[in-house]
Amino acid sequence: MSMLKLPPELLIQIGTHLECSDLNHLLECHSYLFKILNKPLYQRNVQEHDASALLWAASKGSESTLQYLIEAGANVQYESQYFACSIQSEGSRIRWPIQIEDMKEHPISYAAAQGHIKIVEYLLDLGADLNYRDRDGLTPLALAAREGHLTLTQKLISLGAKQLSHDTEGRYPLAQAASKGHHEIEDYLFDQLRQYTYSKPDPALDLYWMLKYAAEQGDDARIRYLLSRGADVNFQLPEESHPPLCGALRDAPRPFDTAKLLLDHGADPNGEASRSKSYSSGRGERKASRI
Repeated sequence: MSMLKLPPELLIQIGTHLECSDLNHLLECHSYLFKILNKPLYQRNVQEHDASALLWAASKGSESTLQYLIEAGANVQYESQYFACSIQSEGSRIRWPIQIEDMKEHPISYAAAQGHIKIVEYLLDLGADLNYRDRDGLTPLALAAREGHLTLTQKLISLGAKQLSHDTEGRYPLAQAASKGHHEIEDYLFDQLRQYTYSKPDPALDLYWMLKYAAEQGDDARIRYLLSRGADVNFQLPEESHPPLCGALRDAPRPFDTAKLLLDHGADPNGEASRSKSYSSGRGERKASRI
């Protein structure tokens, strides 16, 4: 007897005794089986796997999968015990070893990192935290800025996302955009910070992050632009920081060319890295020092 001739109730009963992976393969065999067993599959994921498929749906931008999971009872406040989606490589920001059970992530982080604006809006409508911080301290705004998603960045700003929420290394969204060379986003965030409701950081601090990364990337045209806007070529943070000249010599593709440009604009060749621990970076109310 063909399985397709079995009553739906019996098919559902069969499905309850299968592993989720086997049940998923069964759904792919025929459109009729998909129609009958699709809802039980999502219910199983919610019940047995803490709705971990939410992360997949958010990352892939699958609105239908997200909707199915919500209808099956998935909670958008879910946090799984896996590594945060913001981790780029071992040794970056997070210090090893670390207990896996301490690692948390949320679907909105995945959606923001991939620029899925509709998924982000949907999760927010369902009560997700606009300023949720993953294990690295990155908010949806920071992830969107870092990955170059201008439209989503603008949307999150319009909804009131915190512009000075910083990660575990003291970098807020503008610095995240600058670190990847997303100039349109960093310029947009720079202008938005001048209008920020809660507190306005010193423009010199914002320009520092922008100039620091431009120097490390060897982007001479960007360096000239930032210097024309008033960036201080010798500005640095008092805590675990180095001047742009050091970054250029260490990381720029053509370090001597970039270093010469900075020196020609007054960079101090005797500048040293700062080591003070008394500074909370990313906040405008404390003044950063000069070397």
